[in-house]
Amino acid sequence: MKLKERILPYYQAIPKLLLFQFVSGICIFLINLVTSMLSGVLLGLSGKTSVSSGDLMFLFTRWQGYALILIGLLTVLAYIAIELNALILYCGKLINGENPSVWSCIKEGFAAFRKYLNPRGPVIVLYAAIISPLIGLGFSISLTESFYIPRFIMSVINANTFYRYGYLALQIALFVIAVIYSFILHGVLLDGMKMKEASVQSRRLFFRHWKNFLWELVKFFVIAVVIAGLCIGLFCILPLFIVQLIPMGESALMFCDIFFGLVGVFCVLLIMLLSLSFLIIKLTMLYKKYSSDEAWRYQKREKKKHPFVIAAAVLVLAAITAISVGGTIRYDVIFPTEIKPGIVAHRAGGVEAPENTVKGVETAYELGASGSEIDIQRTADGYYVVNHDDTFERVAGVNKKPSEMTLEDVRKLRVDGEPVPTLEEMLDASRDKVTLFVELKGETADNQMADDAVKIIKQKGMEDQVVLISLKYDVLEYIEQKYPEMLTGYLAFISFGQIEETPFDYLALEEEISTDDNVSSIHKKGKKMLVWTVNEEDDLEHFLLSDADAIITDSVKLSGKVREDLEARAPLQVIYQYFADRFV
Repeated sequence: MKLKERILPYYQAIPKLLLFQFVSGICIFLINLVTSMLSGVLLGLSGKTSVSSGDLMFLFTRWQGYALILIGLLTVLAYIAIELNALILYCGKLINGENPSVWSCIKEGFAAFRKYLNPRGPVIVLYAAIISPLIGLGFSISLTESFYIPRFIMSVINANTFYRYGYLALQIALFVIAVIYSFILHGVLLDGMKMKEASVQSRRLFFRHWKNFLWELVKFFVIAVVIAGLCIGLFCILPLFIVQLIPMGESALMFCDIFFGLVGVFCVLLIMLLSLSFLIIKLTMLYKKYSSDEAWRYQKREKKKHPFVIAAAVLVLAAITAISVGGTIRYDVIFPTEIKPGIVAHRAGGVEAPENTVKGVETAYELGASGSEIDIQRTADGYYVVNHDDTFERVAGVNKKPSEMTLEDVRKLRVDGEPVPTLEEMLDASRDKVTLFVELKGETADNQMADDAVKIIKQKGMEDQVVLISLKYDVLEYIEQKYPEMLTGYLAFISFGQIEETPFDYLALEEEISTDDNVSSIHKKGKKMLVWTVNEEDDLEHFLLSDADAIITDSVKLSGKVREDLEARAPLQVIYQYFADRFV
């Protein structure tokens, strides 16, 4: 089959797919608006402003929590009805040469849920809403596409050979299952089958045509990548290259850089917008081909003019031009070059020194860090020593918890040759050098630990140089109520609602929920924002360019180098990193 014939079904579908995305986007917006309002009312009735990783039990202990779970489930089903069911129905009609109505397909998408009322239905919902985004494979919905396994959990998985290969095996198994049952929804939605019948048919079609199926998907992805690369190259990279060769004034060059950068961003966003639709068209054509008794061919559509597409393109170009003019005039405001976030060394000194030791704090200071984060736990005789894990096995080779040892026992341990310090020793090491973020850690992180830590810090006269942080919401709440003069910081890796309303001075959010919106809302409340734990170079670039107050990292030395490189960027690099961070 010629390349033109392979591309034709997708090319002809673009105007209708854009219409579908526009209408479905309005529906999704309205659903989000309603669910947000209802969730806000329920949280208000419960006396809370948000639900986060430190107080998830609220969802299972109050009627408002159960109501929030129900709203969340209904929202997930609405997304599946629109973004999967309706889209498959719509693409099925398109490749049959019909002129489908977006509204009728959406209504059919909701009506199809009666077919989900069987044991297989919840599995499909679970896969689309949670499993697919978590493993990064298969179909997912935009509501949960940002679901992730937190980086600190992935670091544990990657550090253990058994966990790492077990996770890889699970990913492969789930991918194979997803491929084998790729046609379940096609059978249910396009041919009216029951879920069980459709699953049997999907399995049969795959094993009968698996070689052709996999080959067709490989060709699809190769062609898609080539065409996407050509579009970005022709409309963004090539014009930018030519512009750099033409003598022109600084303002004109800056305008061209911004203009073609925005064109590139638009191309990428358009490709991302249409990618799932194109994949569903491909799978639908393969389903029709494999399941039809007679030879099936794509029904070419009559050539039609699409004035709304032309009008939309003109409006986009006009908007890009206007934004480019504004960006040129207000370059210093829109594209700031100042690097604001400070660097906080994770576990005292990150990977640059023995973990959670006095030497770690000293090394962090020498490398230019503005803060150092440590973890404290209580010993059997009531002292506070610094250790991250439940036991000392990983760092000192002793499989005992701090709570099972006395201070004298702990004094005998060595972490890469360095002694395990007490909280007092870490305070002395950090005094007038770095802000010490003291995490109340483990099973002994309770109100007693809070009382004792505050007492020790006050004895040292370091209230303004220490921030008490924890994953445990209730312990921090106790500190805020009893010791309002102390600085507190809440560690969270899941957040729903207005987390900025929490009563703490710092909010330390895991990378994936450290969005620009969260940073802005936290700052508006007069609080400070930390991002944890940022280690990869691309992530360091992103968050050092953000408005966060600091990043917590294991890679203090690398963070310093990335900061230096960012401060030395040329204007073109500043512009494109700005676009990449916000739009791609």
